[in-house]
Amino acid sequence: MAIDRADWHWDSTEKQYRKTHGVKGELTEEQYDEIWLLATNHIGLFLQWVIDKGFEGEEADPEGCEKVRKGEMTGAEYLLAYCDGKLWDDDIREDILPFVEWYYEQSEDKDDGQDVTGDYLGDYVDCCCSDPEQKPVYGVISGSEDYAKIKVLIEEAFARFQNQ
Repeated sequence: MAIDRADWHWDSTEKQYRKTHGVKGELTEEQYDEIWLLATNHIGLFLQWVIDKGFEGEEADPEGCEKVRKGEMTGAEYLLAYCDGKLWDDDIREDILPFVEWYYEQSEDKDDGQDVTGDYLGDYVDCCCSDPEQKPVYGVISGSEDYAKIKVLIEEAFARFQNQ
């Protein structure tokens, strides 16, 4: 089962990119590659946390994962290079999938006002895109600073999930 895929975000990302950069007509190869990175950024940050924690699936590329852990490759770059831009459930250890499924869902409130799911995308926007005019959702290619911030939020969500 697909958890998230860059191609699901391509159209919105391309539209945002063209608007932000005033691009009309054909895209260059560099622009095309940059749009893919923008479309995978939010997925890549989450995948980077998965790899950092050693929660990747059995089929994960060991050398690629090591590059991510050493900071030589971002999660988005790994996703594009080794996963064809798609995060599948088998890219993550089976025992961690319940957390991933819980956290990647949009937040829904119960009658008592408590969250029944996590809200990764909400955390991502709050962390990396807090000013939509400066950093629209599909206008960010994150580095180590954004990862350090989102990692804290993912860790907090993971602790909440474990304590349910």
